[in-house]
Amino acid sequence: APSAAPSSVDDIKYYPDYDTDYEAATCLPGKMNGRPSFDSMAECCIGAYPAQTSGACFAGMDSPPTVAPTTEADKKWFKDPESNDFTTGTCINDGPVPSGYVAYGTNAECCAGEYSTQITGACFAGMANAPSAAPS
Repeated sequence: APSAAPSSVDDIKYYPDYDTDYEAATCLPGKMNGRPSFDSMAECCIGAYPAQTSGACFAGMDSPPTVAPTTEADKKWFKDPESNDFTTGTCINDGPVPSGYVAYGTNAECCAGEYSTQITGACFAGMANAPSAAPS
């Protein structure tokens, strides 16, 4: 069981909640015998759940970090999950790449990879700097 309440905020430690499924687990305040102890919840999440893809541990923080990349270059392009119609489908880069989706470095790479046989050209037409039509 966790130890007694700390005497000050600086004394608070965090330990991993190994009793919960890995993808849903977070870190808890306090200390527990036999479990690692961390000085902050962020350190605990990084140390105890380095391969957690759900983000549940960080999401459990009072002020969770954003999942948005820090630079435009870090953003990956992927097929828009809401583009159900192939003829009007596009690619987006406004969030984490969904599980099972291919990540591309550019919008053009995504359009070429996901919509190479799209006759309408909707994916390429939706680009900020859309390519012009091929010369005739």
